[in-house]
Amino acid sequence: MLVAAVLVLAAVVWLRRAEPDYDAKVAPIVLPGAVGQRVQARNFAVEVKKAKLAHAYLTKAGLFDAAPRTVASDGIWMSLLVEAEPLDEPGFISAQLRTRDGLIYRASDHGRPELGGSNFNGQELLTGLRGTGAYFFDVPPDRLEGAHAQFYWGNVTPGQMDHLIDIDLGLDAAATRKLLAGATPTLDLR
Repeated sequence: MLVAAVLVLAAVVWLRRAEPDYDAKVAPIVLPGAVGQRVQARNFAVEVKKAKLAHAYLTKAGLFDAAPRTVASDGIWMSLLVEAEPLDEPGFISAQLRTRDGLIYRASDHGRPELGGSNFNGQELLTGLRGTGAYFFDVPPDRLEGAHAQFYWGNVTPGQMDHLIDIDLGLDAAATRKLLAGATPTLDLR
């Protein structure tokens, strides 16, 4: 009888330790994908068409600027050219870059660089209209290898128990070196 009680108690303790914590229970539901593949989540769909690197962007002159503006990077700019579509209602599709060691780089806001609606971060998208635009990330070059692009509904953080699209950018060591070698010194976005 004592042995049975000890075994039951041990089983209860083991089951409690094996149970996921609260954060794991309400974590976003990850939907994997790859470049060139349309992935549909509950509220939106996204397809990453291409990734490009540049050391700086040249944009149109602003309201108070006489000449075109150069938007420099602290590391290197990665732009992800995407096709995105809200499915049920207008809203925001936000993006972040997750490095292989788990660091998160959020997409730059829609004013950095200012592209008049082509920078999707912070831009409300309309239902039923597939939009083509880009998300821009200022990232240290040594963090690119193994990075994944992640997209979520809303403009704050990924929602609990909501979908999180995770796109493998295919950046192994060779692909990263090739992408870095092809980085444009200043990409003209005017």
